[in-house]
Amino acid sequence: MKKNLTILLLLLRVFVYAQTNNDDDINDPLFQSAFSKYEKKLYTEAYEGYSTFLRKKPNDASALYNRGLCSYAKTDYHSALRDFKSSISFNRKKPDVYYMKGLCNFYLKEYEVAINDFDSALIFKPDYAEALCYKGAAYNALKKYPEALRALDEAHDLKTDYEPIYYFRNITKYYLKDYSGSLADCNAALIYKDYYDTHFWKGVSLIELKRYKEGITEYDTVIARNKKYAAAYYNRSIAYFDLAVYKTSLADVNKCLEVDPAYSKAYYMKGLNLYYLKKYKEAEPDFNAAVDLNVEDYKTYFYRGANYYALKKDELALSDFNKSILLNKDYEQPYFYRSQLRYAAQDYKGCAEDCDKALALVKDPVTFYTRGIARYELKNYDGALEDYNNCLALQKDYTLAILERGVVNFTLAKDDAAINDFNAVIKLDDKSARAYYFRGLTKAQMKEAGACNDLRIASKMGYFWASDELKKNGCK
Repeated sequence: MKKNLTILLLLLRVFVYAQTNNDDDINDPLFQSAFSKYEKKLYTEAYEGYSTFLRKKPNDASALYNRGLCSYAKTDYHSALRDFKSSISFNRKKPDVYYMKGLCNFYLKEYEVAINDFDSALIFKPDYAEALCYKGAAYNALKKYPEALRALDEAHDLKTDYEPIYYFRNITKYYLKDYSGSLADCNAALIYKDYYDTHFWKGVSLIELKRYKEGITEYDTVIARNKKYAAAYYNRSIAYFDLAVYKTSLADVNKCLEVDPAYSKAYYMKGLNLYYLKKYKEAEPDFNAAVDLNVEDYKTYFYRGANYYALKKDELALSDFNKSILLNKDYEQPYFYRSQLRYAAQDYKGCAEDCDKALALVKDPVTFYTRGIARYELKNYDGALEDYNNCLALQKDYTLAILERGVVNFTLAKDDAAINDFNAVIKLDDKSARAYYFRGLTKAQMKEAGACNDLRIASKMGYFWASDELKKNGCK
């Protein structure tokens, strides 16, 4: 079963050199002092120095630009953006200013505006690989992945040794479901910078490629470097879950929630592990929490419904299956589980209809079997026979399907076929009272010896109706 992955995008920091654009700036001691402090990464002191200079020369585009860089370095993007805009207004229309303005808007999540800024930078400098890279990153954030890929590929053509290109392009390729391409870009990015978030994305692609143990190794690396990375615990839990190591998966989910109690998908994952560990009562509050925090998730509703089904809370289960179907009509499992509830309620027509919908999505032997028993109750014997044959084509040793096909053959007076089916069932399971009972009835219908013996065996096994049939057939 596929899980929804939670992905964190940690944006890369960019260092840009402060600049001058006239000899007066170079010779001014206030400007030079601020410039020197910036180069030493004393950003607060540099900011104050440029502010002092700007009180004397408020329209100096270079000082405004450089002061903006100080604010940017301190992640004060609003102040940086103000200075970059002012620098442009005083005629510093250069690619670096538009690029930095674009980065500020990017970090402020004004992605469309950022793209316009990067485009302005590219007008002045068409081969500005960094601007193309972050233009692609902005398209990523807008979920415009084909546009992102074009920009990032163009950036790569211009600059093959720039790590952020590989980092952002791996994200693009992941969402375009090119998991091998995403993995290749992660590996390329790691050559230039061993960044733990790149290991995170590498793990994501490895999980999608079903290379779970390798994915776990990547998340081990992430967690070793950042023990507060909730999504790494969550995604590692997915890898362990897919390996059916539910207790270890559960431990990672608990660690995720310890780091971030509001991590809604982790409650779902915790409930899922408890469900597969058959701890249904313990799973219930976690599924409830997941629904409360993420009410429009169709899988959460389905699994909460499946958990209610296991707890025999049928009305609650039915409500959740209905909600899951409402949210995603192309998800097979709630149709199948709802068919079970409808069969139990003797709504055989509704059961068969739900099986129709499930089978249109996934050809599953259990669903064919379920529709077969519903069709039998509806006296659609040919349809039931077809379903059991389809079931057995997918799983030849499905004992119950062989047994019920034998019952249909008995009902249709196809006695030889019925005997063959009951013989096959008894060979697979010699404790099947129902198989002995119906083989006995079939032999009686054929007036063959052995009918009484089969009915006696069924009766000794506690099959209620066998005792009556023994009397009817004059068995002693």
